[in-house]
Amino acid sequence: MAVKREENPAGSSNNLRGDVLRVLGVLKVATVEQIQQISAPHMSYRHTDKEKPSERKQARTASHTGALSDLRKHGLAENGGRLPGGDTLRNLTPMGLKAAARELGRPVGEMGDPARGAGRTGASHPMAVNEAVLALLRPKLNLSELAGEPADVRAAAQAAFDAPAGLGTIASYATLEERRGPACTRGLANARRLSVPTATFPATFR
Repeated sequence: MAVKREENPAGSSNNLRGDVLRVLGVLKVATVEQIQQISAPHMSYRHTDKEKPSERKQARTASHTGALSDLRKHGLAENGGRLPGGDTLRNLTPMGLKAAARELGRPVGEMGDPARGAGRTGASHPMAVNEAVLALLRPKLNLSELAGEPADVRAAAQAAFDAPAGLGTIASYATLEERRGPACTRGLANARRLSVPTATFPATFR
C-alpha cells in the first residue's frame, strides 16, 4: 500500500491499511472490532479507564476505523450495512480485493467475490464464520504494548498470552464461495467454506 500520507485524510499508516486488507480479504465482511481483535489484539486491553463500554470500543478501534476511512477514499473498502446491535459491517470493493490479494500473496482468482449486501439479512452467518476464525486463530497479543496499563489489566493480558497457541495466521485462512445453483433462493444460494490451516469444513455464509 504505497500511498502517500497526505492522500489519507485519516492519517492511517501503510501497516494499518494492510491489516484491514488482509482481514477483509479473508473474512470478506467484518466489523472494525473484529478487524482490531485479529490485527491488534493488545488493544482489547487498552483504554480501561473509560467509563462506558462504547467509549472503550471506540478508542480501541480508532486506528483501524481511520484506516477503513482512508481505504474508502481510495475506493478499496465500503460500508455494508449494520448488525442488529448497531455495529457497521465493512467489506472490500473489487479493487480492494485485488489489493488484498497482493497483501496476502494470493492470486486474484482465489479471492472470491466481495460480500456486498451481507448486512441486509443481519449477517448472522458471516459473523458466525468470523467468530469461528477468532476462536481458532487466537492471535497472540504484544505484552510490551501494555506496559503502562494497570496491574489487573496486565494480569488478564498475561493469562490470554499464556493460553494455548491458536492455528496459523489470518493469511493461512480462506473463505471460499460455493454456488449451490438457481434452485436455492432467499439468501441460501451461496455458502462459504471456511478453510483453516489443518482442515476444511463447511460453514454457511450469506
